[in-house]
Amino acid sequence: MAGALRVALVGDWPPPRGGLSIHVAALARDLAARGVDVRVLDIGRGDHAGANVRPARGALPYAAALAAVAAEGRLVHVHTSGANAKSWLVALAGGRARRPAAPRGVLTVHSGLCPAWLAASARRRALAAWACAGYARVVAVSDAIAGALAAAGVPPRRIAVLPPFSAAMLRPGPPPPALAAFRAARRPLFAAALAPGPTYGADVLLAALSAVRARAPGAGLAAFGPGTEALPGDRAGILALGDVPHGAALAVIAAADALVRPTRADGDAVSVREALALGTPVVATAIGHRPPGCLLVPAGDAAALAAAMERAAAAPRGRPRAAGADPFDALHALYRTLAAPRPLPDGGRPGERAPIF
Repeated sequence: MAGALRVALVGDWPPPRGGLSIHVAALARDLAARGVDVRVLDIGRGDHAGANVRPARGALPYAAALAAVAAEGRLVHVHTSGANAKSWLVALAGGRARRPAAPRGVLTVHSGLCPAWLAASARRRALAAWACAGYARVVAVSDAIAGALAAAGVPPRRIAVLPPFSAAMLRPGPPPPALAAFRAARRPLFAAALAPGPTYGADVLLAALSAVRARAPGAGLAAFGPGTEALPGDRAGILALGDVPHGAALAVIAAADALVRPTRADGDAVSVREALALGTPVVATAIGHRPPGCLLVPAGDAAALAAAMERAAAAPRGRPRAAGADPFDALHALYRTLAAPRPLPDGGRPGERAPIF
């Protein structure tokens, strides 16, 4: 593919199917459709079924994979949580994986836990600033993350805020086999994307669901994501689906009367934006960034969550919401700009790139 833009994406590849891995997979598909020569370095536990995905989990495999893409002259775009030291060490290495004359790459920070993690110590903020210095642009998925990065010492003019959702990510597939019968027996039906750990608020959601079912015994919850197979089953009104393919998760969201996002911390949740784009009402905690159209409740308040779930299920279903400007368009334009260096308007050092956001 002579003359093609050459990009290496670094991040988790599904499974498991969290917001970050779904974002990376969708961006890889979108770039390939635009004619970009794209490679993915999977630092997680993905299936590597795609010919353009290379496993890079562990320090030595990651270093070798970075050396390979640097030798190919690829622009590196790292996707990380920013919520622990390991994620910043991954970013630190990725920001320096380039030939001397090659453009600096892009870093995207995804986790809503990042601001609190950085605020905990000056040492953490110094590590983050050092890692970000290797990139021409640092993308935050929310204003809160952008503010935390600026407070850590990252120059604000090098920070951009872009949501982690594109219409290209809406690719509904066949629903899980058990969904049709469960949907027929459960009214109202709620959906939730969950994962292990207190951040996702499964304990609060189960308490809220129990309160809803005390008043509406036919209510049910279809839960998907890693670890959800361990949730109580149909006797508790729950269809525990496990980590289903992304297309099946979208089918669950589309079939539900409302999506529930009970998280205690968040960045800009992909599942929330998917639900709004599909026309499914959203009940979410007032945490992180929530797009317009969500019914918000305090985090950790099961009674408030139950009441909001009932209101959302009783309201008329809305029209699908337009996603607005596509962040993938902005990223593609950014890659093109970085691949064609030009002097900064303020007389920056040679080799620096002009901001486009």
